[in-house]
Amino acid sequence: MSVRALDIPLAPSAVADEIHLLYGSHTGNGEAVAETLADNARQSGFRVSLRSLADIRPAALKKMRHAAFVMSTHGDGDPPDDAIDVFEWLESGGSNDLKALQFRVLALGDSSYTEFCAAGRQLANALVKRGATEVAPMVECDVDFADDAERWSNELLEWCRENLTSNAANESPGTPVAASGTSPTLQGIPITPGWSRTRPFPAIVERVQKITGLESEKDVYHLELSLEGSGFQYLPGDSLGVWADNDPELVSRLLRKLEIEPSELVDDDGRIRSIRDTLTRHREITRLNPNVLEAWAKRDQTRARGKLARQLAQYADSQRKQFLEERQLPDLAEAFPLKLDAQELADLLPALGSRSYSIASSMSMVDEEVHLTVATLHSNAIGVARRGVASNHLNHRIQAGDEIRVFLEPNRRFRLPKDNGAPIIMIGAGTGIAPYRAFMQEIEESNRQSENWLIFGNPYRRTDFLYQREWLKWRSKGLLNRIDAAFSRDQAEKRYVQHVVADQGQEISRWIEDGAHIYICGGLAMGHAVEEALIDAIAIGRNIDRDAAKQSISNLRRERRLLKDLY
Repeated sequence: MSVRALDIPLAPSAVADEIHLLYGSHTGNGEAVAETLADNARQSGFRVSLRSLADIRPAALKKMRHAAFVMSTHGDGDPPDDAIDVFEWLESGGSNDLKALQFRVLALGDSSYTEFCAAGRQLANALVKRGATEVAPMVECDVDFADDAERWSNELLEWCRENLTSNAANESPGTPVAASGTSPTLQGIPITPGWSRTRPFPAIVERVQKITGLESEKDVYHLELSLEGSGFQYLPGDSLGVWADNDPELVSRLLRKLEIEPSELVDDDGRIRSIRDTLTRHREITRLNPNVLEAWAKRDQTRARGKLARQLAQYADSQRKQFLEERQLPDLAEAFPLKLDAQELADLLPALGSRSYSIASSMSMVDEEVHLTVATLHSNAIGVARRGVASNHLNHRIQAGDEIRVFLEPNRRFRLPKDNGAPIIMIGAGTGIAPYRAFMQEIEESNRQSENWLIFGNPYRRTDFLYQREWLKWRSKGLLNRIDAAFSRDQAEKRYVQHVVADQGQEISRWIEDGAHIYICGGLAMGHAVEEALIDAIAIGRNIDRDAAKQSISNLRRERRLLKDLY
């Protein structure tokens, strides 16, 4: 992608020479990219303002001349919570009030989801609609974002050198400034010294234990990994990134169906590997994405069959999305077999991404260990039993003594309050309970003097009350003030955590008035339902209308008192 220099005169003020680096991040990847770019821009002598979109007044965009946005997409094409206020402001305003702003966007996403990088596109379109000028096409990054993010960052710095006045005088004494003509690059984003997403730590598995009952519909495991020698320092609320292998049997079935010899060699980004090794460790075969589906349909059509293309042509967008969500690549190969050679198959598929899990432990209690709570993802939508790549790997294919490749993913948006006396309400369903176990371990070890309330949901109390003994222990010790549970199948009418929130609206409203921080962890649908219930709770508790209650929720989010970790 070339960098376009615009023939737009720059204002002589100092503001014209400042670059605003703004990010909307969910897992912290976008924030890390923006932070590294900010360091490199400062080394080049530019005045840099680095902020989360949550930390600016949306109307402040009117006064900006040059901005770069790093925007993550969350859930079904949604912006992260950091960016919601800015998005709402952009969509609600008039036209041409941002005509002084020149911008570019780096969009982070996951191509296995239908709305890949949708939040980045929505942001760029909204800015242009308000009169801003996009100085270069948006760059879309998949889960293996490092190379694309580096290219985008270097091109941005080059554009700055060509169009802005470097101002080394604004740097603090001793700050290195890149020599003219040099191009500082976006380096790897280290989360802890020596280990990162691209250089994961080989953690040793110490324990794998099922924690749901034998009769449970859920298949949930507790895992304990040793981090000894890693130097990792994590906090409650952080996540652990895991690199898992595809199931070898699934790989073998796919290769047999496509009549490809497992030992055939392929060029995998400059490294020669067997196609079996490439598919097992380096390619995504359990999540279909739209690009793979379209490419498969096109190849099917060129071989004089065209069955898949004809079928897809009849689908509405919702049906196409359902088709993708219900199938893995082996299912596609079974129904619509192609004649591909090994290299064609390797080139067709996206890179296998890491998976993230909320950490279920506090280092204050477990020292150089990390605990995870993992539910095996099952699918049988088309009559074929399938499992998720990482959950199957962790729960059913490893045992004590094995190695797992891991890296830390700090989540500064899901931390315990800095005020040790601030009450907390922890709302979660299923494995969404994991970070709250970490919170309570930290509370027990640090002697925080706060009121703590757990609202938890799962199907059955007898088989699905995860970590039940620990929660009851914390309650008996006075560390956990309240437990309210919604076991959805224990009565005729299904009952979920949002129903508990609705029933306890008055008390929740009182806790909020007393300064409570509210945490929501679990599935996206649950999170949305709980937030709606919170709006109703505030409306009833304060005797205000729903619009005013929505504004109160926005204020809680802005104050970092409503924190969500949804997936």
